[in-house]
Amino acid sequence: MPPPRLRLGPRRPLPWKLAALTIAAVIVAACGYVPGLPPAVDIPPGVTHRMSVDQVQQSVAASVRSDAEALGRVLRPFHVRSIRLVAPFAPVSSNDPDGQPSALTFSTDTTSWVVSAEGTFRDCASTCSTYEAAIIVVDDARGLIVGRDPDGPMTLDATTAHGQAADS
Repeated sequence: MPPPRLRLGPRRPLPWKLAALTIAAVIVAACGYVPGLPPAVDIPPGVTHRMSVDQVQQSVAASVRSDAEALGRVLRPFHVRSIRLVAPFAPVSSNDPDGQPSALTFSTDTTSWVVSAEGTFRDCASTCSTYEAAIIVVDDARGLIVGRDPDGPMTLDATTAHGQAADS
């Protein structure tokens, strides 16, 4: 006669397990992302590129670090939500923070990476604006950030704009 099987916990029926998975999926969707998971990456077949996904992330991370240092604080921890490779002259559109299609549509004349990220962003002209999420465009050939647009609310920063402190 075989020995009896040991059970460490109560045996749950299949509907209970499905309900638990559904609840977990809703929680993940509400949080926006799970720390430690990589960003969604979209590289269309046939579009050649020079930069790796890692290099694109490093370029954006360096910009966010620089903005946080200039601001003197971190608004939100750095996280890349998505990275998309875009062919020259291909139209690019994005979603607003509420998930609805954005009015922002553009194209570039070179192969570019379009990155949706969270972190500390700061743009200065006559005054400085800060924001916690952005759409960043990285030129694949040069590895430079060539565009950035806030992806959510902006606030004015009371500190001086770039170059003003050096002039005084």
